[in-house]
Amino acid sequence: SLSSRLITIGIGNIKSFAIMKYLIVFLSLVLCLAGCGMKSSSEDKISTKQPKTAVTLTRGVYGHIEQTMILPATTVYRNKSIITAPVSGFIAEMFVQSGSRVKGGQLLYNFESKEQHAMGESGTNRVIPIKAMRNGIILDVQQQIGDYVAEGTTLCTIAESESLVFEINVPYEQQQHVRSGDRFTLELPDGTRLPATVQLPLATMNTVSQSERVIASAPSPFLPEGLYVKALFAVSEPTNGKSMILPKSAVQSDETLSEYWVMKLSTDSTVVKVPVEVVGRNSISIEIVSDSLSPRDNIILTGGYGLENGASVEVIKQEAL
Repeated sequence: SLSSRLITIGIGNIKSFAIMKYLIVFLSLVLCLAGCGMKSSSEDKISTKQPKTAVTLTRGVYGHIEQTMILPATTVYRNKSIITAPVSGFIAEMFVQSGSRVKGGQLLYNFESKEQHAMGESGTNRVIPIKAMRNGIILDVQQQIGDYVAEGTTLCTIAESESLVFEINVPYEQQQHVRSGDRFTLELPDGTRLPATVQLPLATMNTVSQSERVIASAPSPFLPEGLYVKALFAVSEPTNGKSMILPKSAVQSDETLSEYWVMKLSTDSTVVKVPVEVVGRNSISIEIVSDSLSPRDNIILTGGYGLENGASVEVIKQEAL
């Protein structure tokens, strides 16, 4: 009948709609799972990508840094003139004081014998002039005007200007760096530097410090005796021309300063650790020796702290030495 056929068609439509609904839900789940899988895969790729460290580069140059050995030195006047009373008598006049500079032949004292003083004679004929024998500096004055002194008593001491030398205390183990004829630099307490030359060693040793006294000379202004100065000697260690000079920041070390190394650029974006031996340094540069380096190699200047072999880097700038 017609009604039976309509009921059959309605039931069929209901079943088709239910199947379509289930199909849509199934497809949604598949797409969701596929999207999550792609996202997870993408995140895995991002997480496994190694970060790059920004670095700057430099290159070494063959060279040598002069090392300076500093030794203590003292000013000494080797020749001193002692002015004494020619006879027993009185100092009538005195024209010097400690620290005065005098010239050879300059009048120092007018001396009066005790006989002349007792007779009360007047005029220049009654005094005995006492003059300096050489150019120098008055170190000390031991008598004053009016003093009575016996014959041979010291009146003053003159240090001869040309006899100023510098006594350097050289430890026995450093003797090979201080030889007769060697040139070096003297630094005064005020920072003034004087060119100097080693003259000869003295045949005495300091028994406490086991250092040898060496005499040196230098053109200098007036300096008081006993002044402490610095003797600067250049000490060169042979490296057979294989040493290179790098900025100090390019060389790394361990906490005990027993091992040193640099990070070298091995490819465009990776580095390798190269052990080196440090043989010299100054305030800005360091001298190293390594058979694995040449001036053509790119060395990490900044950004290399803590990098390991094979670390990825990004070069920002090439710095000059």
